[in-house]
Amino acid sequence: MSNNIINLFDDKVYALQNLIKLDGRLSAYPNSFKGYFSSNCYLLKEDDSAFLFDTGFVYHQESILDQLSSLISTELPLHIIPLRINEFMSVGNAKAISQKFNVVNYYSPHPLAADWFDLTGKEQDLSLKDIPTIILRGDNKYEVGASNNRYIHTMNAPIRLINTAWIYDPCSKILFSSDMFSHGIWNNNVGPWILSDRHEDTNDSFVRSYLLNTRYWWLEGAKTSRLRDGVKEVFETFDIETIAPGYGIIYHGYDMVKNQFQVLDNVLRDLDNSKVKPAYVPRGLER
Repeated sequence: MSNNIINLFDDKVYALQNLIKLDGRLSAYPNSFKGYFSSNCYLLKEDDSAFLFDTGFVYHQESILDQLSSLISTELPLHIIPLRINEFMSVGNAKAISQKFNVVNYYSPHPLAADWFDLTGKEQDLSLKDIPTIILRGDNKYEVGASNNRYIHTMNAPIRLINTAWIYDPCSKILFSSDMFSHGIWNNNVGPWILSDRHEDTNDSFVRSYLLNTRYWWLEGAKTSRLRDGVKEVFETFDIETIAPGYGIIYHGYDMVKNQFQVLDNVLRDLDNSKVKPAYVPRGLER
């Protein structure tokens, strides 16, 4: 399987998945990780509107455009929310999607989102600037269509290196967690890419290694108590049945969600500066 569409909830939430082989060149995973992971974009759909979370790598542009075309018409009003405005995986295909579909709004912490999307071509595409940008900061609610009183909750990710949003959809009880909980990979390209049974690699030592050898290298010896409190608040505030990360396996079911949260909390607890000291990490060293 090179690409896949998963109906996550009642024809209202879809995962648009495209696989990448791990060979040490992608910074989202430690160099030693081998196998496959899924790059995930998510489409929330109502009869009169749709939202797209992240737009995928340019490498997958043709596949993502085909996936979207199979789910929505080019006339349906489409809102784009890049969960990480300065990540290629989030913004890579925003321009191509905007040129083919009826994109009516961008959501971004920066007032001119289009400036971050025009990554291809020698001349800037000024038409993207005609699409309004809604400022995405802090906790907010946005309506998904006007027909069913459906809202999504956006929030600053409680643990992040760069500007990152998490989104919760009460309709489907899904938490879209961007680059957190993105450690799930397979040694083959078959999957499955959504799990309702405990994944053998989801344990404290595996997740700790994953975090410390990617963008969360700074966690060791940090004051992690506030991070733990922030993550805990999200999981206590919202009724989460599914965790949908920007990379890797999707975790479904209350037991799976509880386990993912507990493992992350354990790792953050054990990395706190009350237990370990921060240390210089030479390039290439894996922990």
